[in-house]
Amino acid sequence: MEPVHLLVAPDDRRRVATLLGGEDESLRIEPLLCNDIWMRDAGPISVLDRAGNTLFLDGNFNGWGGRYPHELDALLPLVLARRWHRPRQRLAMCLEGGAIEVNGAGLGLTTTPVLGNANRVNPPPDQIEAELADWLGIDRLLWLPHGLSMDHTDGHIDNLVRFVDPKRLVCCMAGPDHPDAAALADNRAVLEQALDPNLELIDLPTPVVQSATGQALPASHANFYLAPGLVLMPCFGQNTDDEAKATLQSLFPQHRVLDLDCRPVLAHGGGVHCMIQPLQGRIDPETRT
Repeated sequence: MEPVHLLVAPDDRRRVATLLGGEDESLRIEPLLCNDIWMRDAGPISVLDRAGNTLFLDGNFNGWGGRYPHELDALLPLVLARRWHRPRQRLAMCLEGGAIEVNGAGLGLTTTPVLGNANRVNPPPDQIEAELADWLGIDRLLWLPHGLSMDHTDGHIDNLVRFVDPKRLVCCMAGPDHPDAAALADNRAVLEQALDPNLELIDLPTPVVQSATGQALPASHANFYLAPGLVLMPCFGQNTDDEAKATLQSLFPQHRVLDLDCRPVLAHGGGVHCMIQPLQGRIDPETRT
């Protein structure tokens, strides 16, 4: 079981708790005002310090380069650290959780259109790499050249490439009808050249999804969330849904892959992984104020 802390507007706490059957050890309703639902990017990034205690990293969220209101979301790491009595460390850069993917064995992935974007006001790449080495234990950071062109984050890695385990990655590829087919193929070529030969790349299909007005949307089956015994995979009512589910099921044989229709979420610009930020350690009820 993975306990869930659900952030809701204070005025909605009672109604949401009733809709979900009340609070218990598996669900805590956290009254807190936010600008949006994308906790992966705005929330604290949890790491363990050398003593094994949880530390909240504050990535200085700026609304994806000032693109959207973020005055409340930017305070989330500070507010939650105080509420749950966790130490907090501000990074010397702007880092959204969806902008970084790590294998836990020293390898990290990101994209140049995000961390290298002038709208993040980040230091030079060598300083970014040093900061991530200090706080995330990354010995090597690979920079992919492209994100999904319709992604309002400028191209997060969690829509492109994800680690299945330290030695295997799923990599988004697309057919010729996808607007980013060439960019995704270019990303894969960069990975093939840069990765150690003992790392395995597995292709994951990328659907073509449009809004009601015909605008391309950043749909990705790679935006899954790995929970105890479950893989929560976005699906979009496209012919790639079954192939992506079968691929992930083969890679996670001890898990049940649960495909979730994410079209309503995608209409707002994100997916399952974008909404969830895991927390290290237990948050006891008595620490909540």
